[in-house]
Amino acid sequence: MEDVLVAPESLHPDKLLKELQHLRSNQVELEVDECSPVDYLDIFIFPVLLPGLDALIRQAIEEKCFERKRTKFNGLDFLTEWLYSPRPTIPLSLIWSEEKAATVIQSYWRGFLVRKEPEVQELRQYQREMRGTSGISIQISDSILQMFKKSA
Repeated sequence: MEDVLVAPESLHPDKLLKELQHLRSNQVELEVDECSPVDYLDIFIFPVLLPGLDALIRQAIEEKCFERKRTKFNGLDFLTEWLYSPRPTIPLSLIWSEEKAATVIQSYWRGFLVRKEPEVQELRQYQREMRGTSGISIQISDSILQMFKKSA
């Protein structure tokens, strides 16, 4: 007969989640620099990771991973996707280097200065008017129809 490992009641995921939520709701704003490694795990990591592990186990049960030796389910891929999917996108200010950010800001500023000049404003107005007139497309479609009539 195989030994079955049973987690003590204190390690049950639901109980841990409730306890961690209680800790988090009662905490004073705690900075990362001020807390111990255990407090950091309890306050910042486990409240995010434990629901993900719970979802991972539920999906593994649904995929019958505990009944078969080989399955298509990849737990690491599932957990990675689960952890990243609710996150908002990272702002560009955190991704770009200062040089890249400066280059982008300068290019937008220079573009604004050029578009502000009267000659450029006049050209842009002319282009808007040309795009707005549908006479060009009508002339083109009429000439195409005439070509087909001549060939027929």
